[in-house]
Amino acid sequence: MIRHIDLAVQKIFEFKEKEPAKFKKLIDEGIMIGLGVDLGDRNKEITTADQIKEKNRPKDPEYAAVAEAVIEGNRAEAAKLTADLLEKGRDPTDLVLNALMHGIQTVCELYDIGESYVPEILLANEALLGGVELCQEKIGDIPSQGKVVSLVIVGDLHDIGKNIVAAILRANGFEVIDLGRDITVEAAVEAVKAEKANLVTGTTLMSTTKVGLKALAEALESEGVPVACGGAAVDSHFVETFGNSLYGKTPLDAVKIAKKICAGKSWEEARKELH
Repeated sequence: MIRHIDLAVQKIFEFKEKEPAKFKKLIDEGIMIGLGVDLGDRNKEITTADQIKEKNRPKDPEYAAVAEAVIEGNRAEAAKLTADLLEKGRDPTDLVLNALMHGIQTVCELYDIGESYVPEILLANEALLGGVELCQEKIGDIPSQGKVVSLVIVGDLHDIGKNIVAAILRANGFEVIDLGRDITVEAAVEAVKAEKANLVTGTTLMSTTKVGLKALAEALESEGVPVACGGAAVDSHFVETFGNSLYGKTPLDAVKIAKKICAGKSWEEARKELH
């Protein structure tokens, strides 16, 4: 065994000597994998936090202030600024779409690159709702983009990921039926039929329970309701081993999937366009 290790070390040093650039690249990629970075995305241009904020910042300074209050998770400030703008006669729908939503969109994208965390998302969602509620009082219920059943599959009690996905979907105009955690396939199918849902989002953090998502997707195939699968124990390779399913790595992916499914795309079309 020691002899084999000696030879391996010798080969590594020879490789480093002959091809230093390639050696450095492999070391860098190994570090990134250790940090949990998906190297499938390594060819994509890296977007910084400042670029994300700049891209999503509304051009109207008053709208930008509302968006900033959402980003900071300041519900009182978001509500105050929204109320002031409504008092000035600004259109409530426009406020939701072009001020409040820009804030939550920014936080979601920051989360995607590791510049925002779960508490920030939850606070931003609260701030968003503070403004949305005032706008809803002016315009009535905002039309739903579709109905989504959200759950943690049977055997798993970890629901923070499910809670974030549900919050982000609601923030983006979807009606969410939150079934909670440790939900059986039978209970999920019953809820989908009763609610006439368009989509199910299912999560699990445990490798021992991820097969439940496969069983759920197969059980719902005859209903024409696909399952968006996510969570630490799930990846695209697993999800693509069965049909009627799509993989979502982040909460924002759930929104992208929901928009396509609720717009009438099949799971095959949505998977092809998103993956």
